[in-house]
Amino acid sequence: MSLVTTIPEIEVRSDVRAGARSSPATVTAAWFEVRHQDLRIWNDVLLGSESSLYQYPFWNEPHRPLWLTPRYLAWGTQDRPLAFISILTVGFGPAKIGLVFRGPVCLNPELEFSREVIAELLAWARSQGYMFIRFTHSDPQVLQQLAAAGHAEEFDAFPYFLDYPVRCPDYIVEQFESEDQTLVSFDREARRKLRRATEAGYEFRSGDSPEALAESWPLHQQCARRKHFRLERPLSVYMETVRLAQAHNCVRVYSAHRDGKMVGTALVFRDRGTAHCLLAAFDARHRHAAIFLHWHAMRDMYHMGARRYNLGPGPGSLARFKRQFCQHPVSYPGALTLVLKENLYRTWKAVFPVAKSLRPVLRLMVSCIQR
Repeated sequence: MSLVTTIPEIEVRSDVRAGARSSPATVTAAWFEVRHQDLRIWNDVLLGSESSLYQYPFWNEPHRPLWLTPRYLAWGTQDRPLAFISILTVGFGPAKIGLVFRGPVCLNPELEFSREVIAELLAWARSQGYMFIRFTHSDPQVLQQLAAAGHAEEFDAFPYFLDYPVRCPDYIVEQFESEDQTLVSFDREARRKLRRATEAGYEFRSGDSPEALAESWPLHQQCARRKHFRLERPLSVYMETVRLAQAHNCVRVYSAHRDGKMVGTALVFRDRGTAHCLLAAFDARHRHAAIFLHWHAMRDMYHMGARRYNLGPGPGSLARFKRQFCQHPVSYPGALTLVLKENLYRTWKAVFPVAKSLRPVLRLMVSCIQR
């Protein structure tokens, strides 16, 4: 049975570790590349697991215009995949660099990676010309298992494309069925601002189309100029991500309005259990709209199945705002680099200080790419 079949027909074994050799089915299991025509199905497969948003094909495919080529592998057999990994690839030939955000992932929380499975993954990567792969993961145990498989360094050897929570803790709101039970975890000032915003007559709206994001984009640009930060991706990349996520009910473009004018907006994606606010912007004259918009956004996402609402990292003054929702941010382990070609890696590290100094230029180029 191939992955072209419907989701209910795809079985995931839960009786053995990923890679354990206890039956004929697992003996023949191996890493195999996922076909492009099956990516839509894999988005749904991952929605049935605890996989991070950053592993989903709908998140990774739009990176292609940014000189990043996603490659997708599954471990197991075609009819019983047990694990998955998305690798964003930079370079070509024998000098490729792999970037793995919050992966690899087991498709069943009862499974864990065996040493053999990790060794097979690294052997595949060497055969494909990767000189190193940079991993991030929310589970330190997975990083420890990866580190035990070979030459590993707790070092980010490619600091140009990041999953931002690695650099700064995330502010994550744990939600409950009862609105009152969720609200009680907020700061008293946040609850007061929410009441005042509601009384002021702000209107909450929701959309899920690329056009809705394009309509809100000028407010994101105005906010970025006012607060002196750069939008890390061009509008075209975000719009393509929205388009792909829309088919799986995994994205919303939220907005707050007053007297018919948009005064706040947020772009939110979700995986199985967590909603991730990737972008948010507000009119400086309507600061109470921020509390109002996030509250209604997180409750909408809760009813879609996302029990957690990730406000994202809180560098600088953002920490004061986000702490109103969540007193205790969540920290993640740092990046891990697994070296696959020693000589090429030594050369890369020799030029790394110069390459790192070019990061601001690269970020500017990426943010200005048009498609």
